[in-house]
Amino acid sequence: MGGRHPYGGYCRGPRWGWYGARQPVKTVDDARKHLEKYFEGQDNTIGMITDRGLFFKAEIKDRENTVVDYVIIDKRTGRIRSTF
Repeated sequence: MGGRHPYGGYCRGPRWGWYGARQPVKTVDDARKHLEKYFEGQDNTIGMITDRGLFFKAEIKDRENTVVDYVIIDKRTGRIRSTF
């Protein structure tokens, strides 16, 4: 994941607060924005995002459009975690 924390992290910025702050992610659009901010500056793109009940599951693709990771975003906390 190119320098990212494989066991979870948060976006930085005024909306997200201190590390460990709970920031609910309620919709697929919110999840996409959250992931785009988290992966900003990398060659990754966000693929399909699916709602899995308590979390969203998203494909992370490289510039050749190959899936390189799947991440989940906890809806209650906004925590991002790799499933690999």
